[in-house]
Amino acid sequence: MNANSTNEWLTDNRIRWVKTEGVSIDGLVIGKYIGTKKFLDALPDGNAIADLVVGYDIGGTPYLAWWDEWRRDALGDIHQQPDLDTLVISSDRPSTANVLCDFTDLDGKPLPACARSTLKSVVQQLGDLGLVAQAAFEVEGMLFQPSPRSSRAAKYRGLAPMSHPVHLGYLHYNSRHMMAFMDILLERLDGLGIPVEGWHDEAGPGQFEINLDPADPVTACDYVVRLKQAAKETALDLGHTITFMAKPSEEYGNGLHVHHSLRRDGRPVFYATDGGELSETTRHWIGGMMATMPAATSLFAPNINSFRRMVEFAAAPTVASWAQDNKSTALRVLSRSPNSARIENRISGGDANPYLVLAGVLAGGIAGLQHHIEAPEALTVSGWGLPPGWPHLPNSITQAADAMSSDTLLHAVLGTSFCDYWVNTRRWEWLMYHTTGGDATASAVTQWELDRYFELV
Repeated sequence: MNANSTNEWLTDNRIRWVKTEGVSIDGLVIGKYIGTKKFLDALPDGNAIADLVVGYDIGGTPYLAWWDEWRRDALGDIHQQPDLDTLVISSDRPSTANVLCDFTDLDGKPLPACARSTLKSVVQQLGDLGLVAQAAFEVEGMLFQPSPRSSRAAKYRGLAPMSHPVHLGYLHYNSRHMMAFMDILLERLDGLGIPVEGWHDEAGPGQFEINLDPADPVTACDYVVRLKQAAKETALDLGHTITFMAKPSEEYGNGLHVHHSLRRDGRPVFYATDGGELSETTRHWIGGMMATMPAATSLFAPNINSFRRMVEFAAAPTVASWAQDNKSTALRVLSRSPNSARIENRISGGDANPYLVLAGVLAGGIAGLQHHIEAPEALTVSGWGLPPGWPHLPNSITQAADAMSSDTLLHAVLGTSFCDYWVNTRRWEWLMYHTTGGDATASAVTQWELDRYFELV
């Protein structure tokens, strides 16, 4: 869509306001409501927005402990450059359109802090290798009966879930409790053009899972961002509280599993003909993801709370591992059918930025192809309860950041400017936890984590 066709589309659909949706490094949707004339006048660069949106943490504290070369010395503006192909009529406000945006500098150059642009760069590198990817996410969240105000007053503890207190998973009795919310949410998702494959009750308190149809990598992540935003707005409209926090209680946490497939010249790369051996390309792809997995865990588990979810026998993987159809491993390979041949990454939590999750997944595979990295032996047992000596994943935000800092493979694909910025933000998050009220000795979810992540991620 160009400026002229955009003007016609806005006029034909009687749009008065455009809601710009940029996605912060922490996955928060940030932007403005702009009148259509102002929106059109700002094309193609997009509206200006304060550069603090890439210069402060999820708690609103500015990053002052370091300064990247691409960050301006004085506070000023950056741009939200709209992707006009994502313009859609808001499903709950007929006179409003939503548009996803990339963060750029004043010259229109993508910022290293823009997760969506980072993923676009990785997809371009994949295309240079003659490969095309598709991806699909499984989004888990938890719905609670009280309003956000009541939930805050209760300090997000002991909230009544929108389900029966006994959580079994796949239980239609629990699904029925969520039906009023889901009916509205699914209608809104349909209005936003987000194709839902299905949904079901999950095993956590008030927990649901929504499975999305496959799409190209950027679009697949756009779906997740808009789904989560629509879910939060629907819950707010109905007087309920929702969270995608990785581990809000001692019960099961929220995941963000992502499936991806590859094609070369229209043929599925991961398909093992007649159930035979994996191809060299598939082995190298898995090998690269395995080699970069400790570093990429920083993207998959971005917050202090993320690592509460990554414990034994709690559905999240704890060991760097892969296998054919083994749900206890970090990578679950499904290769026997040409139409469904894919790899599922099961590490990332519901609090992760989907653009960075998929960028980390694809970057690892690209590194494997470029360096001909062979996959290690597949795990043939359960991935939980394994003794010391097995390649356990990082178990803290600082361990994962250190792994990212020293990993040259991901730096080469994701870009050093992005990786350095990311590592600094994660070390900053550790600093905030230890200096603004977090309990460094806690073995369970702390109030600091609930206050910081419950509503926002």
